[in-house]
Amino acid sequence: MIEIRISNTVAVQLLVDRMEAEFRNRRKSGIYAEDMTLDKLPFEQLLEITEIAVFDLVSLLPYDVVSKETNIHEIISKAIQSLAIIFKQNAFTFYTPEKVKNILAPMKTAYIEAEEKKLFENN
Repeated sequence: MIEIRISNTVAVQLLVDRMEAEFRNRRKSGIYAEDMTLDKLPFEQLLEITEIAVFDLVSLLPYDVVSKETNIHEIISKAIQSLAIIFKQNAFTFYTPEKVKNILAPMKTAYIEAEEKKLFENN
C-alpha cells in the first residue's frame, strides 16, 4: 500500500478550491444566479458539487495514486467531514471512506483496464 501523507488542512483547501471552480463553472453556464454562493446551497446540491470536486481532484493525481492501494479515500473522507464546519452542514460528518471508494471505483477500473490492455501504448 502506498501511504499518502498530507495534512487535513491542505486536503480541505484543495477540495474547497475544486468545489469553488465547479461552482464558478455552474454560475457561468447559468445553473446558478451570479449572486449565489456555495454556503447558500442546499445540502444535496452542495454534496453533488463536492463529489464532482473529489473526482476532479483525484483525476489530477498521478496514475499510481488511483490504480494502486492507497489511503486516498481516508484522506478525502476526512476532508469532506471537515466541510461540516465550513459549510455548517452536519450531514457531511457522516461521509465515509467507502463512499469515496465508490466515487473513485470507475476511474480505478478504467486505469487498471487501460494498463492491462496497454491502451496507452497506441497514444
